[in-house]
Amino acid sequence: MISEIALALAVIAIAYLFGSIPSAYIVGRLMKGLDLREVGDGRMGAAFTYRRVGLVGGIIVGLMDLSKGAVAVLIARELGGSPLILLLAALAAVAGHNWSIFLRFKGGKGALTIYGALASLMFWQLLLALALGGIFYLITHKTGMATGVLLGFLSLFNLLTGSLILLSLMPISLSAPMFIKHISMPKASVAVANIKKSRG
Repeated sequence: MISEIALALAVIAIAYLFGSIPSAYIVGRLMKGLDLREVGDGRMGAAFTYRRVGLVGGIIVGLMDLSKGAVAVLIARELGGSPLILLLAALAAVAGHNWSIFLRFKGGKGALTIYGALASLMFWQLLLALALGGIFYLITHKTGMATGVLLGFLSLFNLLTGSLILLSLMPISLSAPMFIKHISMPKASVAVANIKKSRG
């Protein structure tokens, strides 16, 4: 029991630190000299990097953010982690991306980090869910709703095909940090605006 707890704590710490790597901040600084925390609403993700830095920057950040979730889960698996520890690793990586210790707990929403974690566990199922989510997005043009449909479908699909309940519920569980960050984003936007006004 003690060894299992120690493994869980070590995996959580490693995954959080890996998820905290400020990919958008690094790319913004290196490619454009921008601090993306202080541009626009301060979001630190691939889409925002694309708009502010360009296509190449957005692709680089996207790949880095995907790798955060994937590598965190793969490390936990290599260390012999149980399904619960795999879930905790994925959650820690998403939390690290959303509230990076290197950016004074600022960050993005974590969608790509979630996809990276899920891809390392249920790759083909994720591809099917991405296709459904993409169709829904083309119809509604609402990213948040499309993501919700994607994650909900992925959980349901895994349950119906006999996957472990804990792994089947992982897509929905991983959406919790993203939801929390989403509802807190307006406050972050106001804060960034206030910073700009104070500097003006």
